[in-house]
Amino acid sequence: MGRSKSALLLKGEMSLSLVEFLEMLYAKYNDKEKAREDPVYFLHSFDDIRAREIIGIVAASLAFGRVSQIIKSIEKVVAIMEDNPRDFLLKVPVDYLMAKLKGFKHRWVKGSDIVSLLYACKILIARYDSLESLYEHCKAGDSDPAVGFAVALRNASPEDISVLIPDPWKNSPCKRLRLFLKWMVRKDNVDPGGWTVETPANLVVPLDVHMWKFGKELGWIKRASPDAKAAIELTQAFRLFRPDDPLRYDFALSHLGMEAKDYRKVISAVKKLSKTYDCEGKN
Repeated sequence: MGRSKSALLLKGEMSLSLVEFLEMLYAKYNDKEKAREDPVYFLHSFDDIRAREIIGIVAASLAFGRVSQIIKSIEKVVAIMEDNPRDFLLKVPVDYLMAKLKGFKHRWVKGSDIVSLLYACKILIARYDSLESLYEHCKAGDSDPAVGFAVALRNASPEDISVLIPDPWKNSPCKRLRLFLKWMVRKDNVDPGGWTVETPANLVVPLDVHMWKFGKELGWIKRASPDAKAAIELTQAFRLFRPDDPLRYDFALSHLGMEAKDYRKVISAVKKLSKTYDCEGKN
């Protein structure tokens, strides 16, 4: 049959503005079927926001490594929480969780690490009623509420959970936590959303290896290492195009990097269109 949508998109890129080109990429990847290949898909199984946020923090925290292994690891944890993760978490004792997750391993994450994260969630949900309410509380006291949110989880945990929730004070980009916030705040065919205490405009890019590479190749990231400031730099670049939703293109660009197909062509196209954008100062 005819050429693929991707090939047609790339062929016509010079007749488009940069924003139009990014929007075409977004339209191609904003597909719930593509989300099946991503940890975010677990969140789509839970309509209840209080259940979704618990599944989300677990899924995001395990979102590193090979995708197939990530999916298997998340499935193991989700399976033990049954149909109502919030009630399950508030009722079951730590010993039960330890027994259920005995032998669990995801790269260097052990079952005890997951139990510590779930225990921290349990304590904070009991205190604030939900993770969303905790985040709202952090908004009142932090210029970056994600930092306060991470600190609260780390402080509530009985053990060090740096393998799941890195220390934000060490200039970590907190990629997995930023990913969780993206899933819970944005709403489209991929990100299920649900939280109302934050807007997409205030989110920061979850700086994975693919977005780091993309930002560096385009010169949108000046930093020498993929740290918290690098994530801010890339977010600010995307805010020039979509101040209301700077993470709009994150899923498309990350998956384009993972797939490798057409990646070089897309980079070349965005570079050319970026020069036009810089010269005209608009799209």
